[in-house]
Amino acid sequence: MGETISNAKAESLFWLGRYTERVYVILHFLRKYRDVMIDEDENAYCIFCEKLGIENTYHSREDFLHNYLFDKSNSNSLISALSHASNNATLLRGEIKSETFSYIQMSICHMESCTGQSNLDVLQPVTDSLLAFGGSVDYRIYKKDTRNMIKAGKFLEALDLHIRFEYPNERIIYLLERLERHITKEKSIFDQNLFFEVKEEVKQCDYNKTKVLGLISRLFTVL
Repeated sequence: MGETISNAKAESLFWLGRYTERVYVILHFLRKYRDVMIDEDENAYCIFCEKLGIENTYHSREDFLHNYLFDKSNSNSLISALSHASNNATLLRGEIKSETFSYIQMSICHMESCTGQSNLDVLQPVTDSLLAFGGSVDYRIYKKDTRNMIKAGKFLEALDLHIRFEYPNERIIYLLERLERHITKEKSIFDQNLFFEVKEEVKQCDYNKTKVLGLISRLFTVL
């Protein structure tokens, strides 16, 4: 890691990448599960919670769609994830341009304006803002270490979620390769030996999902 970023800032950058990617990817997954809940099984949200590894405290499809999206008191909700992203970004005002930060704020404002709605289509602007955030990271942040840390968090989160939802192995390997580009540039704060274990495990088509998720959770050493 470059000398210009402290461990505290590295942690904030890493989690900024994770939280923004979490909301972006989960909105994509939720749209698929929403259709299943409507057309096949209204309790499919139970499977969704199980795959995410979160407690299922919801008593209906409508309760899930409302509280998982909009309940600020629910630590697992998407609005909470965006709030955590915003909190981390606030600590990084010296590293992140106001324009880049604004896309997170736009996402939060739109989520809040949609509170109570169960139609996920109204949240498309949140997806658009998070895509714009990623583009702004590339275009507006000039320090390589800063970009690397955000992207390391982004691809680690994407890898974790795609494994949980049992995406094809070729997709997992693609995300693993994207993650590798960034964590190998920051060797002092990512466990390279653990990453090698992840790579070797994922090469097997019938890899142990629980083992890989456990290894991934320990890759970032500044905790």
